[in-house]
Amino acid sequence: MTYFGIEGVAEKIRLALEIGGREYTDERVSFDQWSAMKPTTKYGQLPMMKIGDDEPFAQSGAMLRYCGKHVGLYPDEHLLRIEELIGLEEDLGKAVTPSMYIGMRPQMFGYPEDMPKEEKTQIQLALREKLIAPEGDLTRMLGYLEKHLDGYGPFFCGEKPTIADCQIIQRLRHLSKGVLDGIPATIIDGFPKLKKFYTDFHEIPQVKAHYQKLAEASASK
Repeated sequence: MTYFGIEGVAEKIRLALEIGGREYTDERVSFDQWSAMKPTTKYGQLPMMKIGDDEPFAQSGAMLRYCGKHVGLYPDEHLLRIEELIGLEEDLGKAVTPSMYIGMRPQMFGYPEDMPKEEKTQIQLALREKLIAPEGDLTRMLGYLEKHLDGYGPFFCGEKPTIADCQIIQRLRHLSKGVLDGIPATIIDGFPKLKKFYTDFHEIPQVKAHYQKLAEASASK
């Protein structure tokens, strides 16, 4: 699998493969390398995945479902619930994304491409203030996820993790890093079941080993 040296949309796939015990090559490219690579990719985007001698394929959702099926994290008995949860996480992502892209590509929203950074930041903060308000989209959707854990645990489909957990945890990790100005790193603390899920997921031995290995690699640089 080829992606940037960040978690992003590839992390859910990495986690599924790690939990499933499937060996894979985690190729991470720099943004400088990407400039030359982009014209050669299928849709001008990453991640890409190559299996054996087959042609590489794209779309992270397709990769997640494929890998999940092969490692037992996409069971038929929970298929509809898994898809519902993935759809909910995607809706949450759509709510947050404009506040991210306004800072990178303001022209997508009708603003000048050379819009001053101060103006972009002001808009981002205003958008995020609405997201985290008591009735804001982010607060509301985190509440939906919290409610989905009623009667389940420690994971979203019961005692074993599925690709739904891998999809949701990547979003919670991003929100909890404190990298989105205006969204506190403690955003999920007000949702006790969701907070417990976050902790329990990171206690999965394969997940713990995955992040420990990455931390050691980063420290050695």
